Amino acid sequence: MKEFVGRTAVVTGGARGFGKAFGRALV
Repeated sequence: MKEFVGRTAVVTGGARGFGKAFGRALV
């Protein structure tokens, strides 16, 4: 369960960082 939570946090963080970079690229 601990590994699952850690993996989910990494995926969420990666998606958030990608969204930020994509938003900046559009602007």
